[in-house]
Amino acid sequence: MIKLTNICVEGFRLLELIELAIEAETTVVVGRNNSGKTSLAEVFEKFLGEQSGKFRLEDFSAAVREKFITAKALRTGGKSTPQQVLDALPVISITLTFSYDQNSPDLGPLSPFIIDLDPSCTSAIARVEYSAILANVAALLDIPAPEDESTANEALFRHLREAVPNAYTIKTFAIDPTDDSNRREFDKLSTLTALIQTGLVKAQRTLDHGKRGDPNVIGKLLGKLFRTANTLTASPGDQKIADALKESVAQLEQDMQGDFDTRLKELLPALNSFGFPSLNDTELRPQTNIDIESILTDNTSILYTGTDGVHLPEGYNGLGTRNLIYILLQLEALHKVYRSTPTRPGTHLVFIEEPEAHLHPQMQEVFIAQLNEAIATLSKKYPDQPVWQVQFVVSTHSSHLANAAQFDAIRYFLNDATTTAGIRRTKVKDFRKGGEAIDPKDREFLQQYMTLTKCDLYFADKVILVEGATEKILMPRILKLVDQTLPEETKLCRQYITTIEAGGAHAQIFYPLLDFLELKTLVISDIDAVRLIDGKRKKCPCAEAEFTSNGALKTWFDNKDISVAALLAKKDGDKIKKFVRIAYQVPEDDSTHCARSYEDALILANLTRFAIADDGEAAKNAWELAQGFGKSEEAIRFAIIEADWNIPKYIRQGLVWLSDPPPPPEAPPPIVPDISLTTGTPAEEYAMEA
Repeated sequence: MIKLTNICVEGFRLLELIELAIEAETTVVVGRNNSGKTSLAEVFEKFLGEQSGKFRLEDFSAAVREKFITAKALRTGGKSTPQQVLDALPVISITLTFSYDQNSPDLGPLSPFIIDLDPSCTSAIARVEYSAILANVAALLDIPAPEDESTANEALFRHLREAVPNAYTIKTFAIDPTDDSNRREFDKLSTLTALIQTGLVKAQRTLDHGKRGDPNVIGKLLGKLFRTANTLTASPGDQKIADALKESVAQLEQDMQGDFDTRLKELLPALNSFGFPSLNDTELRPQTNIDIESILTDNTSILYTGTDGVHLPEGYNGLGTRNLIYILLQLEALHKVYRSTPTRPGTHLVFIEEPEAHLHPQMQEVFIAQLNEAIATLSKKYPDQPVWQVQFVVSTHSSHLANAAQFDAIRYFLNDATTTAGIRRTKVKDFRKGGEAIDPKDREFLQQYMTLTKCDLYFADKVILVEGATEKILMPRILKLVDQTLPEETKLCRQYITTIEAGGAHAQIFYPLLDFLELKTLVISDIDAVRLIDGKRKKCPCAEAEFTSNGALKTWFDNKDISVAALLAKKDGDKIKKFVRIAYQVPEDDSTHCARSYEDALILANLTRFAIADDGEAAKNAWELAQGFGKSEEAIRFAIIEADWNIPKYIRQGLVWLSDPPPPPEAPPPIVPDISLTTGTPAEEYAMEA
């Protein structure tokens, strides 16, 4: 049994350098828009799929494109060898790690990649890269110097757009897992494609009959199915069907070439009618040939069985049903290609993009599980052969689908712009490799919580954690009020912020997950003041309090007996850790009163609305009034009815912090080409070797 266990991509678009573990069955890739999820599938397409070798200059990551400038400086300097210049050029690559059973009698297509001498090693590494050829270095980098040196880099990159496809090629290697320097290069990419086959089920956006695009997308799959069946390596059953179709078309051709072509000939003019004597003996006659694949692709529609002989066109079914049928037929087509390959590949890696399109939430939640059922069902057609050795990588924007997947299967793509000014890259958060910081019991809770609440934590730009339903109901209104004081570019309502009701007893469970995801998060918590009465801690106004009963605060400050006085003495810096800030009740401006919970904090910030005097008893009176609050009624009142009320200070401060973007990275130093690789080699050497 051969399984792909790890992928490392370098130098491709946002995937400057990423690594992610691959699950034995299904890996789920989640993340915000433009975080590099689609690029993962596309880099495989450009190496191993239908677009093999079709790279462009723009496919190189922004950061690695600077290497062209460095390589140009090395070559112009005249003191570096051609090999040193070649080594300085950027490369796009995929490194694949496979696991295998060393007791297997035949490892088939994996055998060429096993080059280590360690009998206990059960992994093999394959690398495929898009890199320059030594003989093409001159054509790649030698361009006339522009008159204006300030535009030298622009001139170089204009030249590279045409030069890169001609100077670069795909190379394949085996790498020794025990010794990275031990490598074996293969002459052909086919050595790797025999080991791993790839497929892509693209996001289907042309199913809607009312929009641009062909509504008969399902029918077009018939041509692909026929093409696979019409091969010598297809299953006997598929070949029999293909032969029968060809026989039917041959008979149809014969009939058409008789009566049909005879009548068609009458439409053609006699050539001698044009008056050219040399054409008098020339006669035109039509012959109609039928291309079966074109018939299936362009002239065959899928109908849904109806009643009374009235069958419904493809476009008459629901979009969700059509999308699901489309995905299943695509999988069947990929499965048949896998089965018809003369030498069965070791593994089949299939990417499925955004399968949630048009599917209702319940169907999204069971999609991953049903993929495994589909594998078993398709494999039953081949009882004498092994089960389809397929591994799926599913990219999604659906919280239903993502939350239904197990934590270990999640790969979170984070758009990281903190490295170099103006340059973005993808950072992968691999839950199998990096989620150990989350306690197993907490992982189980988070998994269940996120599944039940359908929270979109994986897709938000920022997060607000609140304790109860009141704060969550009021949060949209609070954000609008805070936005009135913020500059246009940092307004909260213009950002994708999700609000999660975590509860006072569970907020701290989210801390490791938020750190792991590197999500800017505001945790809004209650100070929950208590004092000792008869040896028991009972809730009370803050003025009478000794401790807090709030687990989120105790965990944050790592002190289970932290006092209310200590909490009120904390500075803003004490409330920030990495990407997360905690906010709890503090006195309003020009006031000494501190609330215990959100409800009495709302009262203290709006005393006149509740007819409470601003005196020494205000906090106590607010606390007592809050005990009789109907939470939902008050939430609706302030969310809808009341206007321009005051937001409690601790929430306002926290939201202002949340509104700010991450601190900008330091400006990068100017690019100074590295020409330290000098050997004294004369410039004439380039003419001989490059």
